[in-house]
Amino acid sequence: MFTAAHSETILYYICGFGILQGILLAGLLYFHHNSDKKVNLFLALYIFCTSVIMGLPFFLKLAGWRNSFIVMPFPLLAGPLLYLYLLSFKQVITWKKAAPHFVLFFVMFFTIRWNITVIDKLYPGAVDVPTDALKRPATMIISLVRITQQLTYFFLARKTLLSYQHAIRQLFSETSRIDLAWAKFLVNGYLVLVCAFIVILPLILRYPAYFNLLLLLNMAVGTPYLYAASYKGFRQLSIWQAQPGIKKEEVEEEIHRVEEAVADEYEKPKTVKTGLGSDKMEDIVQRITQLMEREKLYQETELTLQQLAAKLEVPNYQVSQALNEGMKKSFYDLVNGYRVEEAKRLLADPENRNYTILSVGFEAGFNSKTTFNTVFKKFSGLTPTAYRDKQYASLPVHT
Repeated sequence: MFTAAHSETILYYICGFGILQGILLAGLLYFHHNSDKKVNLFLALYIFCTSVIMGLPFFLKLAGWRNSFIVMPFPLLAGPLLYLYLLSFKQVITWKKAAPHFVLFFVMFFTIRWNITVIDKLYPGAVDVPTDALKRPATMIISLVRITQQLTYFFLARKTLLSYQHAIRQLFSETSRIDLAWAKFLVNGYLVLVCAFIVILPLILRYPAYFNLLLLLNMAVGTPYLYAASYKGFRQLSIWQAQPGIKKEEVEEEIHRVEEAVADEYEKPKTVKTGLGSDKMEDIVQRITQLMEREKLYQETELTLQQLAAKLEVPNYQVSQALNEGMKKSFYDLVNGYRVEEAKRLLADPENRNYTILSVGFEAGFNSKTTFNTVFKKFSGLTPTAYRDKQYASLPVHT
């Protein structure tokens, strides 16, 4: 007969596997020869920290609840580490800059230790976690602080990710190698872990007899998440790795300027004083249009804002402002809009009937079939194949 004890045993194995793989992958992630250590340090620490949190059931079993203050504050590290990891995509994070984010961890470490000391005096002979101790005001406040902090860092991480996404679209025309889908998974997965705790906590208070089972169930949720986060972390390239030849310091400066000039979803647009008048802006817009339409600059697959600015012999920030304010477009949308229009022209031309979809994409400036299909559908609502079939279907049939 399948019992709660059997369930606990299975969950112990799942959690144990997750913890071991998390610690191993965190080390591999940091020491991998292709790793950008200044960036991946925070991801490795985040994965390690999550592994430690998942080890709480084992710690309680082996060391007892009286010593659990060593592990219990670790959830207050996970959020800051995730946030700092995402922030490190676009700037160098020193330990001095990171330190304020860890203050609450140390405060809660001593608070939790004090609370457990008080509980120990109230229940000196208790082997398991005392049921009434879970309902003490101090214990509930500690849990509430934890949840509040975790949700706060989720929103900070999400805001940072969206801001970064806006920035790279202002600087690069090709972003497939700077894929942020997995970073969204990382942030959303963190929210799932936090929500799992929010759901499990009242169940533990309501059914204290199932404390171990519910706690294990909460921790087991993290096993597939840890593996996926580590695997995707190996494959993620920073901007300076994905775009050879650019300098990290220059990218950081450009991203900072973009974030000041372009409003994200959470803030009102900021006024950037660049001295760029309407006449100068109109001149830059006309020259950009000429470069795109006459010289077909968009056919350069790895075209960047920096390269466009060099062609124009105009500072990067002025080109960015001319695009955003004068043309109401991001650099990414401008270049790929021209690429899609060029691809449409090629696809609709009967003389190109024997051309493959991939060759048309390359001719238009795309560097892969996947990117071509994705961007083309975004701008036109159809895949390249569907668009060509539609164009050919409208041609007159000769008898």
